[in-house]
Amino acid sequence: MRDSLVTDSSRSTDLRERIITAGVLLPIAILVSLAGGWLFVLLILPVMCVGMLEFYVMEKDTTMQGSSLTGIPTGIAIVLGFFLNQDWLWQLAVPLGILLTLMLEYSRQPRQPARALKQVGTTMCGVFYIAFPGAFLIILRNAPQDGVIWLFVVYAITWGTDTFAYLFGKTFGRTKLAPLISPNKTVEGAVGGILGAWIPAFCILLFSGAFQPVLIPMIVAGPFLAVSGDLFESALKRFFRVKDSYVAGFNVFPGHGGVLDRIDALVWVASWVFLYLFAVGML
Repeated sequence: MRDSLVTDSSRSTDLRERIITAGVLLPIAILVSLAGGWLFVLLILPVMCVGMLEFYVMEKDTTMQGSSLTGIPTGIAIVLGFFLNQDWLWQLAVPLGILLTLMLEYSRQPRQPARALKQVGTTMCGVFYIAFPGAFLIILRNAPQDGVIWLFVVYAITWGTDTFAYLFGKTFGRTKLAPLISPNKTVEGAVGGILGAWIPAFCILLFSGAFQPVLIPMIVAGPFLAVSGDLFESALKRFFRVKDSYVAGFNVFPGHGGVLDRIDALVWVASWVFLYLFAVGML
């Protein structure tokens, strides 16, 4: 009975922390997104840096741990290159990041070149997994037409999926979605999340006058990518045998886990929306 009371109290505390954190951060994210410009970049950069740090620390004590010393500066250069419309900056940052990482890791383990190559690969995985989606968000925001709309469509898909999946999962969840990867996620929660994302995303397009039939596949597929992104991050934690993604001292989202736990779906959805709009000629 005591254990049950402790568990219920812990869940109540976690929920309260989630609500308070969301109540503070969501208005800030919305206002900064509306403002755009350097304010938006200054929102993206610290979130990206902490997310990349979490990704590299997750691999701690493995032979494939990526380098935050080269990965994070590479990510910053990529984001700034896209924001400043200086393609040379991000095009130079990627090969330079690869070279510097190889030199750094090989100097540490000169007798293990294969390990150095693995660490180069993991370092760049962090760059492509987190930094490029951050840059895509900036491109979407800075689009000459409908930039704010595209950004809020990404938010609607991501936050709608996450919020309604949580609510439906807690209320109706019975069937495990992927028990080996994330035991707490349910099919009912995923279905609720998908439906809960479609409604606000379509409403944003309809009420803003930006709706076109060509956008239907983008919206329909978006929540599935959000769920996949969530599962992918859970699989990473399982693979590296860590319970939480956040780094001690950098738990900036109380009640929500680490930064990666908050942006795991966002990076997938942002990449999807950017690539889809680019493919159909709307960016």
